[in-house]
Amino acid sequence: MLQTGTESTMLQGGTAGALIHGRAEQEGGPITILFLVDASLSMKDGLGGGKHKMDAAKEVLVKALERIPSDCNIGLRVFGQFTGIDPCHATALLVPPGTHNRGSIVEKVRGLKPMGMTPLTYALMQTAEGDLAHIQGKKTIILISDGEDTCALDPCYYIQTLPSRGIHLKIDIVGLGLKHDPHARKQLDCIAKSSGGKYYDADTSAQLIDSISHSVSKAISGTVITPGVAPGAIIKNTDTPPELIPILPAGKLIDEKELRENSQPKKNRDNSTQR
Repeated sequence: MLQTGTESTMLQGGTAGALIHGRAEQEGGPITILFLVDASLSMKDGLGGGKHKMDAAKEVLVKALERIPSDCNIGLRVFGQFTGIDPCHATALLVPPGTHNRGSIVEKVRGLKPMGMTPLTYALMQTAEGDLAHIQGKKTIILISDGEDTCALDPCYYIQTLPSRGIHLKIDIVGLGLKHDPHARKQLDCIAKSSGGKYYDADTSAQLIDSISHSVSKAISGTVITPGVAPGAIIKNTDTPPELIPILPAGKLIDEKELRENSQPKKNRDNSTQR
């Protein structure tokens, strides 16, 4: 059993899923959680426990959504799955953050098909400077990925530029099956730490459930008002209308040339400066 948050907020993890109990006090406005999901080709690979990474991620996301209090703003962005466009710009906001969109998110999650590259930095750019730019209150990105950026950009460097530009958000990251990929783990861990978030390893379906449970519990603890709910009662969101929201295409947000130059290894940057 996992226990986090205030005295009146408890989350249970494990293979049975995550349940959020009690009520918490609101602090500093509404909370927004945006799930950023890797749908690159490698998400077809297996994860310990007999499931493919993508299938395990879908199952856990659906369970988590059903148990997040209805007054949390939830959104969904995916990257890597789209064809017919530049694979390093393959990302889309499938469901904008909101409170009456759980059914839409579940429908979109179930339809995810891994097939492309991993434009992680570009997806983070779209999320930070587009999806969450005009949203007030506490903002958390929960990133589920099985690898590093494959588009020659440095996502950690990009995240480190955000505070000086007035962009403040936290990124919790669940790394899938990265036990033997220390470089990817280091990059993802750097992203999380640079934003004040946490990196979780998940090498089995059970660990994936626990990791998502931890992150969601931390995001909602002490920020969500659930009026009229007795202590110990189970809060289960029921606002799941079936309508789907049109996909919003990616847009150009920052000078990618500058970002690409700063994403080069330090040695290469020094050499180019000398030349």
